[in-house]
Amino acid sequence: MRVYDGDPFYRKPGDDPPMRERIKFHSKRLTLFFIQLAFLAGVCYIGEAVSVHLPVEVPANICSMGILLSLLISGMIDESKIELVSSFLLKYMPVFFIPAGVTILRCLPMIGDRIGWFALVCIITTVLVFLSTALTVILVGRLQKYIAGKRAGKDVHLRGVFTTETEGE
Repeated sequence: MRVYDGDPFYRKPGDDPPMRERIKFHSKRLTLFFIQLAFLAGVCYIGEAVSVHLPVEVPANICSMGILLSLLISGMIDESKIELVSSFLLKYMPVFFIPAGVTILRCLPMIGDRIGWFALVCIITTVLVFLSTALTVILVGRLQKYIAGKRAGKDVHLRGVFTTETEGE
């Protein structure tokens, strides 16, 4: 059971509003979804413009993600303001990879004699992504402990973040 946490769309279990209220609820949620989607599309459009004007080739989606990250980190946009559309896009993310997979299958005759090398590259890059993700998670966790220790007034040292030391705990 979900607990009320400030969500304006929260309803108590067994609380079935009349049809008019349900329509009003869903129309507000749908409107909010499209506003958030328009905001993300605007960020993507700005990322495209930035990408065109950069002196080096940077994909527009990378520029857009950088812009969105900087907006979130700076606090100019709150995470809750894009939560509805973000959760939807994350939920259906695998669907967006289907066209890329179909394209690879269509190009299979071109890479047919190099399929072994292609598979090797896929395996190596998958392992590298796993390792870099694991390392990032470990380092971010340690940095969070370091920052929490500093905020709590403990005597923690930054070198403990990058080693297995547990100073200040």
